Amino acid sequence: MPAHPLTAARRDRIRTALSRLAGGPVRLTSEQHVGHDAAPVTRLGLDRDVPGIGSTIMAKTRRVEGEGHGGPAFLRREVAALTTALPSEVTAHAVHVDDDAGVMLQTDLGEWPTLQDHLVGEDPAAAAAGMVEMAIAVGRLHASTVDRRAEHQRALAALSADVETGLNYVYGMERWDEIEQVCAGLGLPSGRQARDEVVPLLRRAADPGRSAALTHLDLNPTNVLLTDAGARLVDFEGSRFGHLGIDACFLYYPFPHHSTPWGIVPDDVVASADAAYRTALADGGAHQVIDGYDRVLADGAAIVLIGRLARLPLISRPDQSPHDSWRRRGQTVQQIRAFTQLAERAGSLPALSDWLCTLSDAMTTRWPDAAHPPAPLFPAFTAE
Repeated sequence: MPAHPLTAARRDRIRTALSRLAGGPVRLTSEQHVGHDAAPVTRLGLDRDVPGIGSTIMAKTRRVEGEGHGGPAFLRREVAALTTALPSEVTAHAVHVDDDAGVMLQTDLGEWPTLQDHLVGEDPAAAAAGMVEMAIAVGRLHASTVDRRAEHQRALAALSADVETGLNYVYGMERWDEIEQVCAGLGLPSGRQARDEVVPLLRRAADPGRSAALTHLDLNPTNVLLTDAGARLVDFEGSRFGHLGIDACFLYYPFPHHSTPWGIVPDDVVASADAAYRTALADGGAHQVIDGYDRVLADGAAIVLIGRLARLPLISRPDQSPHDSWRRRGQTVQQIRAFTQLAERAGSLPALSDWLCTLSDAMTTRWPDAAHPPAPLFPAFTAE
């Protein structure tokens, strides 16, 4: 039994909504729990084809009643995102949202393997192709939304959507102040030398101008379906209109919110995925992003890395399991190395890069497991 089953009241509200859309009674014939405890999603079978929907539909329910994680803000943001993303053709379609019942309905993309399935599989070519397909889908999402902030705002406003609760990568200088204080408390190198670069960086993150698009912000491999028509992106609860470099850098940080298992992708696969993303941007007409893409990517990587550094108190704890200690510290060091390479390529953020190199050296000296054993490849890439 799933942790968040549909209630009888919710089923009634869903049947009523679908019957209205179909112009006649619709009966639910089956339920398949396809999410997990942190993402309750149910595939519902219908007794008839509903125009524009078909014979199955996906129902998402709130995880927590109220305004906390999984509350109304999350489902409303997903509806607004799917509405805005419709021209990209890389997402499901929003069908219905019922705030009172805590349910939103979206079209069923079908039963397909996820990128995660391929990354932990035994076919390196399929895993590499999956990474490229994900990059294309993200590029299409960004290119199709890059000039549509006002439209997205209208979709949010129509739902009275909260655009801040529970979002990742929404912070000001108080986050950097915390990082400086934590480093001082742990005896790690001070980030004060990078402050003058971080201030304008966070301003660009808050107001990215020509680099703004609908961003997913949770591109972990379980949120990417690999269909016959290309990758499709799911779970837009944490999405917002913002700095597209945050999504793009996930190709280099595979993946900031994912640790089961922790793995990285070979450099040549990352390069292929990055090239595919850039091509999708260009094909979608987002030339204003292409012109300054390396800097956009470095900025996004820096923003995500600041979020990782906020975990230093957790990373430093002596009571972690050996596996968690190695993974958490290793992920931080891997992201630092990836960022400094991107910053060097862009010719930007030199003070931040210098401090991060010093921090990485201090971490690996204090905690040898931050670098040994080194970051592993995802299983598919060790199956050759």
